[in-house]
Amino acid sequence: MTQEQFHERIHVVLDRLGAAAPPHELFAGGAEDWHARARLAHFLAQMPEHRAEAIELFQSIIDADPNEELAQDVEEKVYALQGLSALEAREKETQAAALDHINMAIECAESTDFLYKYILRGELWADRWNLMHKLGMTEEAEAEVDERIAAFDGLEDTVPHNSYLYYGYRFKAHLAAERGVVLIAKDYMHMALHAMEIPPTYEQGLADAFAASHENASWILREIDRATPNPEQLHWDI
Repeated sequence: MTQEQFHERIHVVLDRLGAAAPPHELFAGGAEDWHARARLAHFLAQMPEHRAEAIELFQSIIDADPNEELAQDVEEKVYALQGLSALEAREKETQAAALDHINMAIECAESTDFLYKYILRGELWADRWNLMHKLGMTEEAEAEVDERIAAFDGLEDTVPHNSYLYYGYRFKAHLAAERGVVLIAKDYMHMALHAMEIPPTYEQGLADAFAASHENASWILREIDRATPNPEQLHWDI
């Protein structure tokens, strides 16, 4: 993408979003700055007619070298790789590439000990497991989840708010729902929520969702998700 095209796309974003548009300074580095390219890609990814350009911009940052001393810099690279993977995961022919790119995101995120502001390591792994499931690698994905769960066995008091456990048990719950095993799906979601910080205001809604007595496991899990606080707004220990 040329500088001219880059600036044209910035104005597409600013004009489309109006009052909700990001500050122009977010893209101040121009097309030569991988941060600016990644930021623009996130916004273009929300516009169906510009998704191919978003993928192109995301792909351009694959070899970018973040400053590993700055959590924000590493996180920005991880977030871009996660965004690329999410776009590629939508089409069957690019799902293998999506798996490669979420693996890169995981490797980048776990190359430091930072507790990131927005990125959750457990969510990145969940993206990997869901892609593996789509690609027919469900058995391998389940084994990885079990390994992650076993690694934290006995550490619930030390690491009470654990994104690996929340997303791992949630993945197992959704597999159980697909298999039509309602009670097991509910059990796994109970275990997932034990790894999350649940504000008191959410407790009744969750109790109501779990109380459903019918056999539509997928519907029940959707209701539990609706009643669950947004993971991005909670405190996590890992």
